[in-house]
Amino acid sequence: MTNEIQARERIEERETPEEGAAVSSPIAEEMDSEAKVRFMAAAADSLRATDIVALDLRRLTIISDFFLICTGNSSIQIRAIADRIEEKLRERGIRKLRIEGYQEATWILLDYGDVVAHVMAAEQRAFYNLEGFWADAPRLELDLSPESVVQSRPHSRPDNG
Repeated sequence: MTNEIQARERIEERETPEEGAAVSSPIAEEMDSEAKVRFMAAAADSLRATDIVALDLRRLTIISDFFLICTGNSSIQIRAIADRIEEKLRERGIRKLRIEGYQEATWILLDYGDVVAHVMAAEQRAFYNLEGFWADAPRLELDLSPESVVQSRPHSRPDNG
């Protein structure tokens, strides 16, 4: 028991700022919506999500500031991407308001209030065409791996012929 107490004290000493030092803790208030969507995009990119797009909705609606839209290749990957986004934000003290579609894993919606992430299978993404519906929304420039980002081409329905 003494070892546990000593270990906790060492951790607390490291976490206690020196007198006069600025306290920086990764809490939700420190991350604005644009930083949050970029952070979420990087989390999705780390698990090889494709066609990652961030739509800036701030001048179009009060629903949300940004939509993050990305594609996974399987239900397993779609869940993993959603889990990674949630995990990385939780580490920063940011909790989601709700999640939809996790069981089916063809379209998982993660609602963080100011940012909503849509992790979708390619078929659902093409069918529901959120980029087309929100065509007036500017796209946020993302600094991700080249194969992950759509370069301002709208997502369209697949051709049948």
